[in-house]
Amino acid sequence: QYPVRRFQKGEIILVQGEVPKSAYIVKKGVVKSYNLTAQGEEKPISFDVVGEMFPIAWMFGKAKFAQYYYEAFSDCEVYALLPEEYIGFLKKDPAVLFETFDGFVSNHINHQMRINALEQSKAAAKVLYTIHFLCLRFGREIKADTVRIELPLTQQDLANFMGLTRETTGIELKRLQRQGVLSYRKQNYLVKTNELDELLDEDYDQGHLDK
Repeated sequence: QYPVRRFQKGEIILVQGEVPKSAYIVKKGVVKSYNLTAQGEEKPISFDVVGEMFPIAWMFGKAKFAQYYYEAFSDCEVYALLPEEYIGFLKKDPAVLFETFDGFVSNHINHQMRINALEQSKAAAKVLYTIHFLCLRFGREIKADTVRIELPLTQQDLANFMGLTRETTGIELKRLQRQGVLSYRKQNYLVKTNELDELLDEDYDQGHLDK
């Protein structure tokens, strides 16, 4: 019963530092949050999909304004709601409260995986662990051992997401392609999960040998 707002791809929903008039829950599409460096470089924080809410910190009284930019990563629809109304609703419905809590736990686990990927010192490992994260966070199994990443990422998007250059990202993606781990074309990534898991195991074993 909440009002729905529609945004076209690339349209700004919230500006960093803005005091929101309402919070939002994604009804359709994907919303990207990011900040900008002093040099104007975009640093993606996360991608919110159907059922997820933003800006979380402001919504639950942990910040006085939007901490990041929020942009429609695809054409999207969002529910607009007042935080106090939604929190009051959660307090009255334990089932919905638990479902919301369960979603927060899943996102916490996902964010730990993303941090682990970003902390990898070598570009090859950073790309490998990021692809693993994207498979678990946004992947949909289309057949045995094959997952499609349901996020329309360009190589530049992926490079920004990992803090790498587009050139380095392209080199590492081609390496994974030659190894039979993934194929990609026009923002469409298909990942062979068995091959990916084998490379992750090899990287883990090598890391222990290096120590």
